[in-house]
Amino acid sequence: MDKQLRIAPTGVVERAIAQAFPGWALKRSISRMGLEHARSYDAAKVGRRTSGWTANGGTANAELGEGLSRIRNRARDTVRNNEYAKRAVGVYGSNVVGYGISIVPKSKGEQDSWSTWSNSLDCDADGTSNLAGLIKLAVTERFSAGEVLIRRRWRKTTDGYAIPLQIQVLEADHLDESKTGPQANGNYCILGKEFDLLGTCVAYWLFSEHPGEMTGWRSSSLVSKRVPASEIIHYFKRDRPSTVRGVSELAVSLMRYRDLADWHDAELVRKKMEACVMAIISSDKPDKALGLASSNGIEKMRPGLIARIGNSEQVTFNNPPPSGAGGEFSRFELHALAVGSGITYGQLTGDMSQSNFSSNRMGLIEFRALIEQEQWLHLVPQVLQPLRKWWREAALLAGVALGPNADSYTMPAKLQVDPLKDTMTSKESVRGGFKTVSEELRERGTTLDAYIAERKDELAKLQAAGLVLDTDAATSELGLTGADMLKADPTP
Repeated sequence: MDKQLRIAPTGVVERAIAQAFPGWALKRSISRMGLEHARSYDAAKVGRRTSGWTANGGTANAELGEGLSRIRNRARDTVRNNEYAKRAVGVYGSNVVGYGISIVPKSKGEQDSWSTWSNSLDCDADGTSNLAGLIKLAVTERFSAGEVLIRRRWRKTTDGYAIPLQIQVLEADHLDESKTGPQANGNYCILGKEFDLLGTCVAYWLFSEHPGEMTGWRSSSLVSKRVPASEIIHYFKRDRPSTVRGVSELAVSLMRYRDLADWHDAELVRKKMEACVMAIISSDKPDKALGLASSNGIEKMRPGLIARIGNSEQVTFNNPPPSGAGGEFSRFELHALAVGSGITYGQLTGDMSQSNFSSNRMGLIEFRALIEQEQWLHLVPQVLQPLRKWWREAALLAGVALGPNADSYTMPAKLQVDPLKDTMTSKESVRGGFKTVSEELRERGTTLDAYIAERKDELAKLQAAGLVLDTDAATSELGLTGADMLKADPTP
């Protein structure tokens, strides 16, 4: 009866509101239902366990606005001074780019021009790398700093360039983060990127020099300049739909990198202290007391040290306790760092004692899936395809015959864990029709056209030398020699 009496007034109030203000009553009902559903999730409850959990509802850009440059600088500092962080960046770059990504234009007319330009230093505005090196630089910078800029630099054919184009890799520090808010032309800026009313990026506000350059600022460099978006490639990974800037892949683990390094330093100092103090000798003779002119007191620590203190003849040997589970703790932290950095524990540390062949292979399969996502979902559409578009525009001005805009991209070959088993698996997949020869060759870092050309040249040279290998089934099964082949066809 009491329960009914307590509930009745609420029902009366709800009915009265529904009769007088039906719209308001509907909103109240929907809000009450949403509140009940929210309370069914433990993560949505408010209580002792969640009392210190503060989470805001800002966009990705609002959350990055205050800490973007700080995260970037701390990530770079960690890579400079932490062995594991440097290793993580190197592993990532070597797997995404390797020795280079093969880009073959569909048009035969532009293949030679593209190959010459991309394999020479003419493609680099700084004159230090070919295209593969520039892409490797961009990938490692995106991983460690979160984002990187690539700028198109037009050149004149009178300057001696066959293709009047060079590209320049710039750090994200060149973006003027203070450019945020409405603009005079009706557009708006977010952290240095300008958008039109449709949300399309139309320009970047760049400093002509790096803000931290040691040569100092020129007076004209203090103000950022507007650069059309058509001249800039912004390479970053968008983790949220509202994201317009990138954050370091190491951001989630920066504190752990630093804390583990501090712990290792503390352990190292403790071990040095333990190794230095071997025994302590105390004596009751005044001239042997610590601090007297004739004493053998110490001024610094050194290995195997025997110290004299006090006024009683007694020797106490130093027997430091063992460190305990320090190794296990370190491995646990390194596992967490490997997960946060997106690589395997073995790749991060070089320690294979914690894994067997099967577990190592499974880890590499998952890692390679992440690498392929980076290659095909970010690197190709954000960097390689725009670069090819820039090159075709410049090549057209240089008079290069262009064909259809269609290219093939071949990623670097994946190193095999068990070459014999992997080769047999590939062979059976091709023979069974589950995989084409072209697909297998692409996975090995080459193309069918390149393989055919090299194979024909190799067979011609072998036949001219009178050599027959069992790799040439057409001749070895017939028992023919190279001389026989030359008699049948004197033109190799």
